[in-house]
Amino acid sequence: MIYDVAIVGAGPAGSYLAALLARDGHAVALLDKEEFPREKVCGGGISNKTIELLDDDIAPVVERRIRGAYLTYGNRDTVVRDLEGHSGVTVTRRGFDEFLLRRATSLGARFFPSTRFLDVASRNGLSELSTSRGTFRTRRLVGADGVFSQVRARVFGPSLVRYAPALEALVYVEPPVIERFADRILLDFGSMPKGYGWIFPKRDHLNVGVFSIYGSRCLKAELHAFMQHYDSLRSYREIRYKGSAIPVHNTRNLVERGPVMLLGDAAGFAESFYGEGIYFALRSAILAHRAMTGSGAEPGAYAALVRSELASELRYSRLNAQLFFPHQKFGFYRMVRSVHVNEYFAELIGGNVGHRECFYRTILTSPYWLWSRKYPPLSTMF
Repeated sequence: MIYDVAIVGAGPAGSYLAALLARDGHAVALLDKEEFPREKVCGGGISNKTIELLDDDIAPVVERRIRGAYLTYGNRDTVVRDLEGHSGVTVTRRGFDEFLLRRATSLGARFFPSTRFLDVASRNGLSELSTSRGTFRTRRLVGADGVFSQVRARVFGPSLVRYAPALEALVYVEPPVIERFADRILLDFGSMPKGYGWIFPKRDHLNVGVFSIYGSRCLKAELHAFMQHYDSLRSYREIRYKGSAIPVHNTRNLVERGPVMLLGDAAGFAESFYGEGIYFALRSAILAHRAMTGSGAEPGAYAALVRSELASELRYSRLNAQLFFPHQKFGFYRMVRSVHVNEYFAELIGGNVGHRECFYRTILTSPYWLWSRKYPPLSTMF
């Protein structure tokens, strides 16, 4: 059989693109090296702007609906920030990815689990994929196989994507401890050098992690140091550590070569401030779908859409991270605490403000937040 599109990787980018194409009647093969459902390292926070990209109700896999955030510095000072309506939800990647995959297969995409991509060759105008399950023939190939993408390595070569390590812990605590966080996430800008720590409440555990675009020599030590600031994290029934890498920069801005495209983490599409990648994974799937099916579909169409609609946001996320994190104590006490800037940080979390807008608003209002003494009240919460 000749497929219209073969997609390697059944995470959010791959499964969502498979659903969009299958709905249009395309023959889609969706390959993944894992069986599903499977565990996946991720904080699992999804903003409203991410939810709005989906054309389906994700309520069955929602762990918590988030209405606000605690913004703190080493748990010594905390700004409690409410966001209008729901600012987002928390999910587990096991449940969320399975949800998107099942939707793709229900629309007609064929899923091949435990199928490892090995290589690709061009023959008679088609791409022939060598896999652990045999050969697949396809008109287009999509690499959506994560930060260490094998499609990217084979087609685009090494060193295309720069990434930063992240470490999370699934901390199983008693229900009253989880309920102290209830419908808010916690972001700590003082417990990870040149980065931040997070606590995201789920149904039966807390997802706790640390991340910095500048990396760390000993990420596990940084995670433990972060957790030591919180009495609520010291008495747990079980703790499970999971390491990952966040792709924060596509060094050559290269996402398309002939009939091959890169999506999501495989393309280096994660923002640099919070390390969030699900929004960009889904957005890249939408752009790939437009490039393949739109009236102007032609070679290079996907790359052009990425340049015009996605690249700027990723670039400004790096600028925001480079502006804030090297001076994070100043950044927290003079920017995050400032009434003039606090709204931007909060709305960035909720997805109502983009990184470009946040960058320019912060710069343009600097005379106010540099000299203002107007701060919201502080407290120590946890």
